Amino acid sequence: GISGSDLQIVCALSYFQDRTEGATSTTDMAVAVEKAASALKLASEIEKLQTDLSKLNEEIVSLRRGNESAPKRERSERLRDYIALLTPLVTIITLSATLITQNWQFLRSERTKQEDALDARWQEAVKTISATGALSPGVIALQPFLRSQKYEAQAKDVAINLLSNSSDATFFASLFGTAITPISWNNMESVLKLDRALNARYGPLLGKTWNPNKQINDISLLTKDELATYNYVNGVAPTLTSQIGSVLKMPKPLEIHVDLSATYFTSGDWQGVNLDGTNLEGIDLRWTSLKNAKLENITQFSGAFLYRTAWWEAKSISRPLLEFLKKTSPFEPNATYGPRNEEISQEAYDADIQRLTLQLK
Repeated sequence: GISGSDLQIVCALSYFQDRTEGATSTTDMAVAVEKAASALKLASEIEKLQTDLSKLNEEIVSLRRGNESAPKRERSERLRDYIALLTPLVTIITLSATLITQNWQFLRSERTKQEDALDARWQEAVKTISATGALSPGVIALQPFLRSQKYEAQAKDVAINLLSNSSDATFFASLFGTAITPISWNNMESVLKLDRALNARYGPLLGKTWNPNKQINDISLLTKDELATYNYVNGVAPTLTSQIGSVLKMPKPLEIHVDLSATYFTSGDWQGVNLDGTNLEGIDLRWTSLKNAKLENITQFSGAFLYRTAWWEAKSISRPLLEFLKKTSPFEPNATYGPRNEEISQEAYDADIQRLTLQLK
């Protein structure tokens, strides 16, 4: 096709031809030439303008492409910068992870070695304890494990077993303080377990030695081993009684249910203890003070025996327990009561019974 500038030239030439052919004078010819020249000049300027417009369009397209690629270049440059910054950090993290892993493996290996050594020592201690029975080498072998997180519970069970079967009061004193104390609500059951085991050994000896006519225990009826057991339990029971009494005087957690069934306690100061709702089935409580104790809501008490224990001095009591104790552990005139062997008059007893009866619900 013909461009705009070419068309202008053709028109100028055609216009010049028409004018020259029709010119009648030199003046008309000059005017025609001038018009044709103007047309050619305009065509040249139009062509130049079109060239400029074309260049401008190219620049616009180039700028658009540049604008489109600039964010990509910027992102690429940022990514390159990030990679440059992160590379050392990744290296450090990788190195740290490697060191941590190696250190953990080392510690685990050392811990395994220590546990293996501890296991071996424990087995050796068990052999020593089994071989020596209840002698001092057994105590020495056991003591390190009483502070071991892994073997503490087992070591205490072994200690309870040793104390339950011993007849050596010196051995009891050396091991009980180390393995069992201090006593709290959390570990009171261990002491009760020990007490029940001792009561199982002691109870039959009481029955064997009791002389109802003289109201005494005739220990001459015991064999040598039985006498050793009798004296051992008599010697350590007050310590257990005192320890349990101390806990019973503390505020009791709501989730704790106290079970004193089948236990033996003697010569204790249990003044003010809280036995509310306690299981007292088969308890043998002797020469113990219960002044101001709480004996409410107790429904489990079959077989309970309170000997020379002034239970009527309690602060409160449940009706069934009151009626039961009046029959099974009655007041005895001219007898002595409690850890201090105190005499109680009939008048004092009657007044306490009246007080307890009035507060019954």
